[in-house]
Amino acid sequence: MLFSKRTLTPTQRTRLLNAQQGAQATQIICSCHQVTEASIKAAIEKGCHTLDSLKEKLACGTGCGSCIPELSSLLAEEIATLTIEEQSV
Repeated sequence: MLFSKRTLTPTQRTRLLNAQQGAQATQIICSCHQVTEASIKAAIEKGCHTLDSLKEKLACGTGCGSCIPELSSLLAEEIATLTIEEQSV
């Protein structure tokens, strides 16, 4: 059913990546390596500011690659947040 949609909400995307249909979507972004959103955000805060560095540190995005759009989006959001925080210090 989700495959037929033109656009997905973040929750729907997570459910699809995790092969879930229920109401509770887990925070797993990379299902190949079971990498959570929290782990990704922590790695970004500790200096992984590129997709390649996330792949190297966590192995996310190195399996099937279906999580790469979500990883890129998280990376952009977190870096923007870090930049804003740095500017306000």
